[in-house]
Amino acid sequence: MKKVPSTVYKGDLTEISFGRESGITLPSDYDNPNVSGAGDRFHFIVSAESESNDTSTIKLQKGKDNTPVEAGILAYPLGMLVGSELIFSGLSASQNFSVEDNFSKSGRRYTIVSDTRGADYTELVITPKMISALTDSPTTINSTNGTIHIMPFCTPSLDIESTWHTNANASSESVLTDQFAGLINTLSLPETKVDLKRMHVIGLGRDVAIQVPGRFTNTGGQFETSMHNARWLYYALGLESVKIGTSIQNASTYDLKGATAAGANMIIYDGSDTPPTLAGGATVTAGDYVFIEDAEVIPLHLHKDVGSSPEVFGASNVGPEDIVTQTQKNEIRRIVAIHHNTNATNSYIWLDGPLDFAHADNTDIGFLAHDSTSTGSPEMSTATSTYGTLTNPVNRVLFSQTHIPSFAFEVSIRRNDNQDDDGTTSEVISGGSTDAKQLTRVFRGCKVKDFSMVADTDAAVRLNVGFDAAICYTDTGRLETNNKGDRFDVHRVFEDVANTEIARKKAGIAKRTQKPFMFYNGTIELGGTTLGQVVSFDLKGKTGVKQFYTISGNKIADLATDQVPFGGARNASLSVEGKTEYELDMEIIIDDPTLYHQMRRAVESFDDVNKLVRLSFTKQGAGAASGRESMDIVMDDYYIVEAPLPIPEDKGPLRSKLKIMPKALRVFAQDTVFHY
Repeated sequence: MKKVPSTVYKGDLTEISFGRESGITLPSDYDNPNVSGAGDRFHFIVSAESESNDTSTIKLQKGKDNTPVEAGILAYPLGMLVGSELIFSGLSASQNFSVEDNFSKSGRRYTIVSDTRGADYTELVITPKMISALTDSPTTINSTNGTIHIMPFCTPSLDIESTWHTNANASSESVLTDQFAGLINTLSLPETKVDLKRMHVIGLGRDVAIQVPGRFTNTGGQFETSMHNARWLYYALGLESVKIGTSIQNASTYDLKGATAAGANMIIYDGSDTPPTLAGGATVTAGDYVFIEDAEVIPLHLHKDVGSSPEVFGASNVGPEDIVTQTQKNEIRRIVAIHHNTNATNSYIWLDGPLDFAHADNTDIGFLAHDSTSTGSPEMSTATSTYGTLTNPVNRVLFSQTHIPSFAFEVSIRRNDNQDDDGTTSEVISGGSTDAKQLTRVFRGCKVKDFSMVADTDAAVRLNVGFDAAICYTDTGRLETNNKGDRFDVHRVFEDVANTEIARKKAGIAKRTQKPFMFYNGTIELGGTTLGQVVSFDLKGKTGVKQFYTISGNKIADLATDQVPFGGARNASLSVEGKTEYELDMEIIIDDPTLYHQMRRAVESFDDVNKLVRLSFTKQGAGAASGRESMDIVMDDYYIVEAPLPIPEDKGPLRSKLKIMPKALRVFAQDTVFHY
């Protein structure tokens, strides 16, 4: 019997993945500062549009292979940048630019409302009109210095393998939304809703007289995942400091060239004749990692007194069992592009996420990569006597201060499983009987607004995450007039993104690490005592994130093929963190009155290792527990505000539902992921 393909969209063929949002920094002349003449190296040209449009056009030109701009083509999918913010730095009056366009001078921000490609250029239309362009009639301004900064929020990390073509069915466009989203049990997407304004007008009867579309909202996203690591807690808290073994980075380190600010998505390092290499001798390329080794110490929580002898994460023998109040500023980022300028003072590395910390000039950097052995990356032992033990583990502390990172969520649906990679000759295009009719969306500008970490005695540790998105990018290649097809090349995690052991490590789901933390992997300490009678707990957190809409209209025409309608003007333009709040509910079988006495006297638990609340989970294994995957959530400044003692009707044991209110929390984790 002939197999008939499905004619409906099916949940089992839905693909989801996520990625960090980093933005992109594009300095003029990044590709070869020793070559004279702007026409021979990366540069941009600014020109004015008509006054009525209140826009300027930025044309990107030149650029070397394997860099963010290659032969004028910016390595982003068509339309992906619409709605992203852009700022300038380093614009010179000597080149007819107005220095007022520099963000540091005037604070001017621009919004990208159109993103197009030509054979050898990329054009970004921005609003409002640049002051520089206002002086032109309409002469163009050619940059030989100056830098474009496309801001991280709503801008996924670029993929230099992304390939644009004039024909949709020949394109293979992508961003680095290639990370495993977790062992997700349920998922509700922040689906686009139109806030329709309906007006009843006096004198026009009882029916609606006028309907006008208002805001476009992308809110209400939520998922539940069984936790196989602590990754999503990074997006709920915001900051991450790491500690790695010295054996997995290269021996010869480079230095940062100039100080680097927190939030930077590009670093400059000292150039030399020799490009940087990995520990095994291979040349560093995109997809490898850079380790910023910064022993400078900062506080974990801004409001806390660190004391005279603070414990510092990153130092030896300091971990979740201690009152850790400070941390070193070590951090790891994946390299999305690297350009080494031989015999030049500046070489560039573009990162897959903004830096969490500022770093001084000449700070050491090293390079590392995942491989299939323990030589170059974390590895889990499979030997019977040491099963589960990690070689070269990554240790990290997660904590909260001023901000949380945004991320992008990629979702594709299709009717059947016969869709090949975009850009291949075998791609099934629209109209055939076996067409999968794939629809791909990337929800941009996602931020966690609340979470709930739950465990009980019959299941895995689960994390419920609520999030909103700002903008939804939709692949509209099937609506194009000629050569219809899928422009966006989706990430099918276990088919092509994590289909090898090395690729699985890069995606955050290393082989043998996929099992979740179970309730029997955990211990709970409260007040210096390990509680043996805990029935369940629920750790809740709120980030205070709120979306804001701004008055930023534009005159961009609306087309059916627009990946983001109306230039993003009807979507939220800001997503801002507010106050954080945490609470821990814990149900215990009562065997001691001590906790009740702490509650009734409102005893403050502060900076005392004997009063820590510590939720500890370590995965099963044969080796020492200290060497296996683990996750510790620690609170050291809290009150117990409720400790009821109800008398059960069934005459069984008394259960109390404790409510604990901490000021803040920190998370310690040990696993194989370089950067969450």
